Amino acid sequence: PRSRASAMSDDDSEVLITKEKKAKDKKKEKKMKGKKRKSSSSSSSSSSSSSSSSSSSSSDKKKKKDKKDKKNKKDKKEKEKKSKKEKKEEKRAKQLEKQAKKQEKKEKKRLKMEAERQKQLEEEARMKAQLEAIEMEKQKEREAKEEKKRKEREKMAAIKAELDQAEKKRAAQEAEREKQRAEAWVARMNAEADAKAEEKQKKEEEEVAKKKAAEEAAAERKKLFRTKSQVMAEEEEQRRQERARRQEEEFGCAIAGGFEKGDYVIAQNNMSVQGEIIVKKGTRGVVRGPSETDPQNRVSVAFDKREKAGYAQINVVHFEIKVTDAPLQKDPNVSELIEKIMTPRDARSKQVVNELEED
Repeated sequence: PRSRASAMSDDDSEVLITKEKKAKDKKKEKKMKGKKRKSSSSSSSSSSSSSSSSSSSSSDKKKKKDKKDKKNKKDKKEKEKKSKKEKKEEKRAKQLEKQAKKQEKKEKKRLKMEAERQKQLEEEARMKAQLEAIEMEKQKEREAKEEKKRKEREKMAAIKAELDQAEKKRAAQEAEREKQRAEAWVARMNAEADAKAEEKQKKEEEEVAKKKAAEEAAAERKKLFRTKSQVMAEEEEQRRQERARRQEEEFGCAIAGGFEKGDYVIAQNNMSVQGEIIVKKGTRGVVRGPSETDPQNRVSVAFDKREKAGYAQINVVHFEIKVTDAPLQKDPNVSELIEKIMTPRDARSKQVVNELEED
């Protein structure tokens, strides 16, 4: 690790030196360009002046002098470059030495810290072992205390169980005695209630019997003074009740309007469905029973004739019909007698009949 760190530090120092060298070279190039511009400007000015005042010989001397000056400058630059290079090398060597010392110092510091850390870990391990030993002793003491408490709890639980059992036994005996007392009280109260109920029932029966006897006596007295209309109304009410009972047995409900099955009725008004007359006023029909859809208000009637095609049996409202007389029945004897009367006995009688028909 130490050799790797030193190699890394050398690479870093070389990178820094190259960067510094490049920056200095750029500065030098800039300076040289500035000097060339100055020298060119000075040479141009001197040449212009010499051309006007001097001859060609002076220009040759000047050229030789310029060459000499350039050579001197070049030598001087090379010396400066060498000196700068030497300085850079010295500086780089010093930096490397400084970095090496710094790295060595860091390594010493790291080793020292590792030693201290190792010593600290050993001290912590020793303290941890001591603490664990102390904790083990405390754990044993706690377990001993818990065991002691457990035994005490078991003992107390056994005592409590015995006490609870005794208390349950005593409570059961008390409850049994209380139950017996309650049953005796309930039996006594029931006996008293039954006696009171029987007495009350007897009184009610006596009152009902007295009331019924009084009502019967009043009814007997009332019968003596009834009028003919009252008698007829009572008979009609009895007939209505009998009819309603009979219809209840047959159809499950009474026929609306007080009609009876088989009654002949006629339509009081024209009956229509969706604006079309189906049964005209005065059409005869026969009551068949209550309506299946609305037995409280409608009656099922089979009419003799229906204007529009369909079933002649219609469910009508009870106030749309009324009871009428039964149609005349044909008597076979009377029909035979009429046939004999209307049939001629000879040709003359036939002629008379025909004459009568012509008249």
